[in-house]
Amino acid sequence: MDAFLILLLAAIATGLPLYLGQKYGLVRLVSPLHLVGIFCFLGFGLKSAVYVVAPDLAFHARFVDTPWGSQLGALYLTLFVLVICLGYRCACSPVSRSDNVVAARLVAAGVVRRGWLFAVALGVSVVTMGIILQARGGSWLSLDVLTALNQDRQINVNADGIGAMMAGIKSFFLVPECAFVLLLGHGIVTGARRSLWQAAILAGLLVCIALISADRFDLIELVVFGVATHMILGGRLHLRLMVVCAVGIAALCIVSAYMTQLRFGIDRALVWQMLGRQIVGSTYFLDINAAVMVTDRVEAQHLMLGQSYLWWSFGWVPRAFWPDKPAIDLGVFFKREIMQVYSGGSYNVTGPGEAFINFSWLGVAVGFALGWIYRWGEAALLSAFGAIRYGAFAAYPLIFYPFVQASLQSSFSAFVVGAAAQLVLLAVLIWVFLRRYRFWISPQSRERNSLYVA
Repeated sequence: MDAFLILLLAAIATGLPLYLGQKYGLVRLVSPLHLVGIFCFLGFGLKSAVYVVAPDLAFHARFVDTPWGSQLGALYLTLFVLVICLGYRCACSPVSRSDNVVAARLVAAGVVRRGWLFAVALGVSVVTMGIILQARGGSWLSLDVLTALNQDRQINVNADGIGAMMAGIKSFFLVPECAFVLLLGHGIVTGARRSLWQAAILAGLLVCIALISADRFDLIELVVFGVATHMILGGRLHLRLMVVCAVGIAALCIVSAYMTQLRFGIDRALVWQMLGRQIVGSTYFLDINAAVMVTDRVEAQHLMLGQSYLWWSFGWVPRAFWPDKPAIDLGVFFKREIMQVYSGGSYNVTGPGEAFINFSWLGVAVGFALGWIYRWGEAALLSAFGAIRYGAFAAYPLIFYPFVQASLQSSFSAFVVGAAAQLVLLAVLIWVFLRRYRFWISPQSRERNSLYVA
């Protein structure tokens, strides 16, 4: 009965965002609520179903043995998702999807200096990967460099809570990501094979970057970048796209399995088993484990009352000037101060978990604010005016999707520091490589209030 209740809550928390996203979202498949539903399925529904038959895989089982602890965590996570949906729905206003698509296609066809864009993306990627290798003590000439990088921690935090996330350096990876989105969009709209081939080469480069960064979520982002670009430009979910996506996802799963083998040094026969255990036994996605742990362990003296949402304020200080700067990821505080585990690294806290650590059960109100922000950001970036005047549609997969992902499964302040630098880079890239237009009304047509694009 307990398992049935959790699975029922998981079904509600997964199904409602997907339904509302399909009905009210401005872009099919990758609207903010679609992303909420997908992350909820992976972190709540799938994990809960696996825990029914294999309860020893549950990460929270190592720490929580309180009766009804799992049910309370599932209830809190479901309430948080429902309030996100409420905030999103309250922010909805009538919008023409067709106008948004026409505007985005017009601007995507105007990508200029494509050769330079491709060259800059390659150059910045090589230089940035070299800096990361140097910072981690690796070398291009070492045959074991990938093994060493994947065995190292992605977030290098020591037992004292001091560590670097390398967010500033990794911000420059936005350049190849932006080039991929712009060239792919140009190829989709105009049918230019050269642009499509350049986008394919950059996709391979981004996979290499994921290997160097030792971050599997870079692979997920690559899939979202491609699908979101296709859907924003008016694409449809047809058989050919499904086949391409299936092949791409299969290839990325193989790369992810390879990263698992590099990290743990295990036999190939055990790689897929270990990868599956990592997915269901982690605290990633919109995670049930983190929800159970915070509802069980957080007490009044732990409440931060909004402090963690302001940690970005000291994240701007370069580590060169502040060598002992604490990691701004709340997962370090969660692991050390709440779970009382003092080894290096951190526990992923998730967006609902961060809200609970700050405001206890009143943290569900943060979900309403997130839902409202999701809709406001979606409408602003995908509007016809934003696309025509600023090329804002490119920011949806590059900036807004990472924000949605971070606010659901990570820490707010950790995202803000990197995103600020990325916004500046994106604005420069759009200004240089994307032709934009101005709205104006001709004097002859003012009486008819006709809208022209120039």
